[in-house]
Amino acid sequence: MARQQPTDRFASLEKISTVFHVGIHMLRVSKVSEGRWTFTVDDGEVSGTFSTQAAAWEAGVRAADHLDAPAHG
Repeated sequence: MARQQPTDRFASLEKISTVFHVGIHMLRVSKVSEGRWTFTVDDGEVSGTFSTQAAAWEAGVRAADHLDAPAHG
C-alpha cells in the first residue's frame, strides 16, 4: 500500500489578487494565507497583513489617498 504524502494545508489555497483603481493609483489586495491579506499601491512595497480582505482594502485606500495629499512645507 502506498504511503500518503504529508500535505501542507496552505499549499492548496487558491491565490487571490484583486485590483482596484483609487484615483490615479492601482491598489492590489492579495490573499497570502488563510485569514491573511495584504495590499500594494502602484506595485510598491507590500503592506503588513490584515485579517480580512475588507480591512486590507480599507488600509490600501487610505495609503493611496495619503500619496495624493499635498506635501506640507
